[in-house]
Amino acid sequence: MSVNKTISPVTAGPFAAPAVSHGTDVQTPRKTVVRHVLPLFSDVLSDGFVLDVLAARRVGHAWAESGRGLERLLEAVQKLTADLVDKALNRPDLRDSGTRCLAAQRISELGNRILVELTRGFAEAGTTAPDQEEPTRRKQAELLLSGAVAPAADRTYAVVAVATAELDPAVVDEAFRTHAGEDTLTLLADGGGHVLVPARDKADAVQRTGKVLDALGGTARAALVWPGSRSVSACRSVADDILAEATSLEFAPAVHVLDDVLLEFAAAHEPVVSNALLKVIQPLLAQPVLWETLQVLLAEDGNRGKAAERLIVHRSTVDYRLQRIGQLTGHSPCTVRGLRLLATASAMHRLAELRRSAA
Repeated sequence: MSVNKTISPVTAGPFAAPAVSHGTDVQTPRKTVVRHVLPLFSDVLSDGFVLDVLAARRVGHAWAESGRGLERLLEAVQKLTADLVDKALNRPDLRDSGTRCLAAQRISELGNRILVELTRGFAEAGTTAPDQEEPTRRKQAELLLSGAVAPAADRTYAVVAVATAELDPAVVDEAFRTHAGEDTLTLLADGGGHVLVPARDKADAVQRTGKVLDALGGTARAALVWPGSRSVSACRSVADDILAEATSLEFAPAVHVLDDVLLEFAAAHEPVVSNALLKVIQPLLAQPVLWETLQVLLAEDGNRGKAAERLIVHRSTVDYRLQRIGQLTGHSPCTVRGLRLLATASAMHRLAELRRSAA
């Protein structure tokens, strides 16, 4: 089927865009796509159209040199392609359905080809023109977190320890730079790492980090420490401990601060106390039913009725189990003081298990 060469979804109307620039002025993914990728769709419906492959690769190369992850750029190109396909299928000047379908097919194929060339350009930048910004940022983070250097007098960083499960470190880095600020410094690996978030105060830092976790899909957990009188390296250690405590307490993924785990943090940092708490909880480890009952009770904030519902047992059965827990540990979970102590002891046990696993 022959398509009229004058038909173009890009050079006029809602798809109008500036001419392609082959420089390296990379901005946000959306701006980069509008400025450098959208014009590559020009005359896609014309017979004999050929993609400017080198132009697409240059965009990927420039994006790599900016020190950013490729995922968000590819997502922006995919969205652009989908929008162009939708517009092609609904163009009033293409009354023939066959022509509209052909136009949509050619735009889709071109979008996929551009994705390939962007990826190639991005990969080539890693071998032909190594990016200097990313190693510099990473090295700066290493020096600050190790205490080898101090932050500039006009810059204050919140220190954030992050657990990111199976997320790509490049994706996490991009999320922090996008939502916490371009001056954010990251030191990440598979599973997590540390981040230095520039902020006005603790509340500002918590808000920025919260936006990052939201952007990551609610699967990451973070522990944030505002420096105050502490050094950055000291904050790093505290952030690691807060994160470990929040994990041992099975908190939902969120931004955690010292106040969230104050009691557990204090106990974990006093060996005499932590060892005593481990001894308290030890008898329950050989009683799976009693251990489960205690954990469910803690999850329900001491509400025995809700605990019974979750365990699918009668309330009297829960009461009997709690009585046995009190007999074995010497601390009744039916009292506020006893429940608080058993909660801390449980956290100490889970923390010890986490540390053993990490070791």
